[in-house]
Amino acid sequence: MKRLALVVSSAVAVACSSSPESGLSVSASSDLSGCHGTASSSVPSNGNYYLTSFGSSPDDDGVMSCGEYTKHGSWYYAASRQRYGCGSHIQIEANGKCVVAETDDYGPDQCVETAAGRPIIDASPLVSEALYGTSSAGWSDRYAIHVTEVPSSTPLGPCAGGGNATDGGTSDGGGGAACSSSTLDMDVSSGTCVQSSGDEQWYTCNDGEWDSGQNDCTQSFAWCDSSTLGEWVPPRTCVQSKSDDVWYQCAENGWESGVSNGSGPLGKCSSEHPL
Repeated sequence: MKRLALVVSSAVAVACSSSPESGLSVSASSDLSGCHGTASSSVPSNGNYYLTSFGSSPDDDGVMSCGEYTKHGSWYYAASRQRYGCGSHIQIEANGKCVVAETDDYGPDQCVETAAGRPIIDASPLVSEALYGTSSAGWSDRYAIHVTEVPSSTPLGPCAGGGNATDGGTSDGGGGAACSSSTLDMDVSSGTCVQSSGDEQWYTCNDGEWDSGQNDCTQSFAWCDSSTLGEWVPPRTCVQSKSDDVWYQCAENGWESGVSNGSGPLGKCSSEHPL
């Protein structure tokens, strides 16, 4: 497990107005290269991130850059205040589950997101426990999440009303922007099109509900043609290619490399096919 955070002096981690390098989440483990204490402020238009955790061990517990204390990971906080601002509330969704956290720290380092291949929300262990059943989440786990900023009056913790529907169904409450995709094993934003692993049909997320067909897609996740297997396979499938022995995952842009420890650019492999 690769850790994302190292303790910094609480003398510098006192407020949002402190230097960009302050914050418990900004430093990465020494086995990563290109780490300069700088975090990305870019917000992905599709709201898709990977989830990591910090704040439960003595090495990454303390005062965050907005002045709040992690309290040994005992409440729902997150980094990325450089994206959303100090004290903002973000809704984090995965696996049909949902929690709200407060952005109170700067980070993680850009080198961690480069290694993972996707933007990262570094959050309280309570967040990863709620969504993935584990209090320890590292960048190499590639736990996929969908993030939406919500009003600061939204209570922290598990969302009221639960999650959304899976591919081909309808949402419980309606009106939600995101849909839960069992094919992708994550929540996706409205306008996302997914070719379902269940029936091979296309569905479009439309304001919290799955509509049949492809309708003005902002993103598309299709099945991929595997020459190694001699068949088409659904998104998240991981295959070791017979042409170069490299592992690939069926992702948004077709076959993408970067598969390790059972995960790839699109998250955990739905199935693995070695040579």
